[in-house]
Amino acid sequence: MRRMLCSLGGAILSLFFITSTALAWGSATHAYIADQLDKKRGSKNSLEMYSTMAPDLFNYQFGSPFGSNLYLQTHFKFMNVSDRAQTGRQKAMSAGFVSQNDLWGADSTAHHASRTLSPAEGYVVTKAAVLAAEAPLPAGLGIPADAADELYHVFVEAGVDVLTKRLDPLLGQKITRSALARSWGFPYLLSRAYAADLAVYYGTEDLARRAIFAAEANFRKMMILYGVALAQDEATTIELLAEELADLAEGFLAPRGVALPPREVVHQIISLEIQRAMALCAPDFEKELAGTITSVDQQLMLNGITD
Repeated sequence: MRRMLCSLGGAILSLFFITSTALAWGSATHAYIADQLDKKRGSKNSLEMYSTMAPDLFNYQFGSPFGSNLYLQTHFKFMNVSDRAQTGRQKAMSAGFVSQNDLWGADSTAHHASRTLSPAEGYVVTKAAVLAAEAPLPAGLGIPADAADELYHVFVEAGVDVLTKRLDPLLGQKITRSALARSWGFPYLLSRAYAADLAVYYGTEDLARRAIFAAEANFRKMMILYGVALAQDEATTIELLAEELADLAEGFLAPRGVALPPREVVHQIISLEIQRAMALCAPDFEKELAGTITSVDQQLMLNGITD
């Protein structure tokens, strides 16, 4: 177990601890949605599964003064990728990438308009509020309200990712395989799509291009590791998530002046929160994902996104 945890390093924390504006579906949920859209077969489907997770590749640049700007590029200027896709493989990659977007893609149902709960807010937003009310973090931890809100979102994302394994027990293996098999041309496609716009943040277009390549390479490694974690039995997956979040939560909360209790206590709290989030989402998450898949499929066709 500890060897597995050490191998995962900071990947799991990075997958979830992001700015509150970026919180939506987790990577495994996005991969499941892409797989179920069934727009591609074989290697093309693998390309789409990896690329649908890739809009989050900039979420893990902690401390960046323009992190939110990078997020906005990939989640709102997503057609940059589609517009530059020419070959069949590039179109497969762009279809996956575009499907996550925050306007009408999969993230919109997590953030803004649930398909099964309140249409006035996203599924993850609603469930995080319920989790905060029914399973609040211990007041003695002294976690500020804004940070606590972000944590509840994290727990819901993680919980839904684990639940999605029940719908597809091979999801972890698929994620790892898709990351390992990602086309060498994918970072070049991203570079053509975003280097010019990101030059203002990195200084030059060449530096922006290098930053894109580095971010994508790091993201790919994280997806490989995350797939390995999800490939374990459910109890072990929860343990891996809770252990890693407990190990690294200090880095997230320390700047806010929060001194956490011993690590084993934090691990227990996080494990219980993830399990509670799973219990809250278990009755309706599958229906929400089905509605999301239908909506995204329709929007892809309406926007002319095909292979």
